[in-house]
Amino acid sequence: MSLDKNSKTDVKNALVIVGMHRSGTSATTGALECLGVQLGKKLYSGHSGINPKGYFEHSDIADTNEDVLLNMGSSWDDILPKEEGWWKKPELDPYAEKIRQFLRRDFSDSPLWAIKDPRVCRMLGWWLEIFSGEGISPRFIFVVRSPEEVYRSLERRDGFSREKSFMLWLLHYLEAERESRGHPRAFTLFERFLEDPAGELIRMERKLDLNYPVPVSDAGECLASFLSKDLRNHKADGERKPDTQTERLANAVEERLRQAAQSDEEPSMDDLWQRLEEIQAGYSPLLVEQLRSIGDRRGELERYMHRVERSYSRYAGKPVRYIERLFGRDV
Repeated sequence: MSLDKNSKTDVKNALVIVGMHRSGTSATTGALECLGVQLGKKLYSGHSGINPKGYFEHSDIADTNEDVLLNMGSSWDDILPKEEGWWKKPELDPYAEKIRQFLRRDFSDSPLWAIKDPRVCRMLGWWLEIFSGEGISPRFIFVVRSPEEVYRSLERRDGFSREKSFMLWLLHYLEAERESRGHPRAFTLFERFLEDPAGELIRMERKLDLNYPVPVSDAGECLASFLSKDLRNHKADGERKPDTQTERLANAVEERLRQAAQSDEEPSMDDLWQRLEEIQAGYSPLLVEQLRSIGDRRGELERYMHRVERSYSRYAGKPVRYIERLFGRDV
């Protein structure tokens, strides 16, 4: 059944934007906002030279996702495999309840809303449990960008090595692809999206069987002012040959995802997932033990720092919020 923009029975539909960090998910989500898709009340602002137009990430949700990963001694850039069924651990229940409260607070009256946070790619089993409990039917938009281009962006922003960047690219897409099977999905290529955003948005609308609150034909001015080809700062030149197992696998996964975007057919990925598991099985046990120990200590420290930072910022901001409420603003 198509999602009718005027129907109150369809508020349980959500879009989940899937993609590795630096893969074009911010540009895609910002374009969806031009079409009336709700993103929540509190979004992270952009940074000059990185994402100047914004990240379009719900700050409360992104912070909670981060806390969940830290609780497990993990992070968005963790290359180690997760424990089977990790999302069922009872110590994560309070975080799930926080997410449910944010969804009810910000999206209960939204005809169509979206969540964009690359961490969700690594946490989709947990999120699907939340969606199911809330009666939410997620639809997925995969934004695909070359692992070479993502690496160049991560190298500049985070100083990551080529091997680590390619492995993280693999984990984000393969984990999200496996967990989202059976749900409505659309795949788009970042470069093609920038070339023809209106065409891609219409194609995704049809593929996902929904209606945007604002028709694409009415959002041309907003899309034109927001999207520009310079959003793609790093381009793969195609000259470098993959010389590691990780690079070869990433190229194979990219090819399957590109085929899915071009054909609108579901990709077949089980054999590629098996290859990823073989790479991870080859990690040195000593290295794995050391990384897990570092992750646990990092998680404890960062969770403590987050509590301090958030409590301080809330205390310091009380006078500002009081004045804004006096003038009818709610922050």
